[in-house]
Amino acid sequence: MVTLTACNSPSLVPAKAFTHALAVDGAQRWVFVSGQVALDATGKVLAPGDLFAQLELTLKNLGHALHAAGADFQHLVKVTIFVVDLDPADLAQIREVRSRYLPQDPPIAITLVGVARLAFPGLRIEIEGTAAL
Repeated sequence: MVTLTACNSPSLVPAKAFTHALAVDGAQRWVFVSGQVALDATGKVLAPGDLFAQLELTLKNLGHALHAAGADFQHLVKVTIFVVDLDPADLAQIREVRSRYLPQDPPIAITLVGVARLAFPGLRIEIEGTAAL
């Protein structure tokens, strides 16, 4: 039998049409984290247009969502990062910032995608993840 549990952190903007993290309990616990962005708990876009400030804030929000589901960064097995106006010159700094949060050993699967826009004006980055406990 599989049990699904919505896990929403009070540190994140209230979810209206989704859950920030969904825990799936069966033989193993899986946590699927919806795309996190640089919004505060009131829904205000933080550091509009600033990719690297938003990367830090988005990773912190990813951590809040993981913790709400009883997980942390070390449980991540897959991450997808969406970046508006992705510039190859930014890749080294993106890797440096994400390496402070995401597991390095063992490595995880990471996909980086350039996109035209995100849900709210001023957002430059969104990160979704899958964790296994």
